[in-house]
Amino acid sequence: MRTLLNFVLCLLPFLGMTQQLTIEGYVYEENNRGYIKDAKIALLNGENQAILQETLSDQEGKFILKEVEKAPSYIIVVNHTDFLAKEMNLKASDFTTDKAFSKLELKRKPGYIFDVTISEKNNGGLLSLDAIVDSRIEIYNNTSKKEELVLEKHPNPTFNFNFQTGNHYTIMIRKEGYLAKRMEAYVDVDGCILCFDGVGEIAPNVTDVMTHGNEMGTFLANVELEPLVLEKTFTIENIYYDYNKWDIREDAAFELDKIVTVLKDNPAITVELGSHTDARGKDSYNLSLSQKRAAAAVDYLVTTGGIEANRLSSRGYGESLLINSCRNGVQCSEEAHQENRRTELKIVGIDEQKQTEIQSLKRIIEEEKAMQEVLNSEEIYIPENIEVRANEKNDDNN
Repeated sequence: MRTLLNFVLCLLPFLGMTQQLTIEGYVYEENNRGYIKDAKIALLNGENQAILQETLSDQEGKFILKEVEKAPSYIIVVNHTDFLAKEMNLKASDFTTDKAFSKLELKRKPGYIFDVTISEKNNGGLLSLDAIVDSRIEIYNNTSKKEELVLEKHPNPTFNFNFQTGNHYTIMIRKEGYLAKRMEAYVDVDGCILCFDGVGEIAPNVTDVMTHGNEMGTFLANVELEPLVLEKTFTIENIYYDYNKWDIREDAAFELDKIVTVLKDNPAITVELGSHTDARGKDSYNLSLSQKRAAAAVDYLVTTGGIEANRLSSRGYGESLLINSCRNGVQCSEEAHQENRRTELKIVGIDEQKQTEIQSLKRIIEEEKAMQEVLNSEEIYIPENIEVRANEKNDDNN
């Protein structure tokens, strides 16, 4: 009997080695800034580095590794796209029972959190409180040429994303019944800590909280979507023409290129480009000149921007729709006359079927780059400006 008892006592350690363990814990950001979702946890054998199990942390940062075979030691490796990788060593002596608990603190990579709230644009000039849910949200990394984020019918009006330094990102937010919103973010590129195109003025649409040295930070943005409404008119800023001429100048082309982007991002809409003059000069001449300018803008969108001609129309309004009191015979400043010399884009049609046909942001960008390569490879001939005949010349500034 004694011999049998001694044998069992000697065997117990070996029996223990075959027992299975449970390792659980949670992953969180340093300084208790919050739990980390979707961190990849890998459990390795400490002696031969063989991977034993892998899992992901849940919404609350928790993870669990079940039925782990006992070994003298383990290595836990944690990876996440937004955080620096971390390793933790566990020894058999750390297990007082058949369970072990680990708290895994991660340090965020240098970069910037883009924290966004999506709402409907309030054209009264104040920030809107009407939150928008079920949006399609996409982020494309132009530097690495990869999709970084695709959210279909995102159930919340908020989302966040971690920008990495040295990258150019395109962000697009789409929701049926609204104009698509495209934004460009340049992160530590050409001296920009974070430069945005498409959000609007830096205040109040974007505010920032930066660490010392600007290595990390959080950017809070309120992104407003414009309701898609027939007959809605938008003024195209900074579309200027030379005196008595209608050819598209370089500065005007820059603004029209933005319209090309809007039309490509919103394939369901057809639009009218309307040109307006101030009241100086003959009414009939102003009407003719404005029509030529509107037609030139449409021609640019078709020939240079690649927009389908059947989505565009042009109309010259001359001085028939002045937006202030500067009518014939009224003395006004040059700034007041300039308000009337404008180009406007008006939504005149909405194709309900095309609204539901969504092309991925990645595909849109790839097609744009292919089109640009074609344009850059061709020699484009621009004819000389047509001079206005002497009997048409006016003494206005239209």
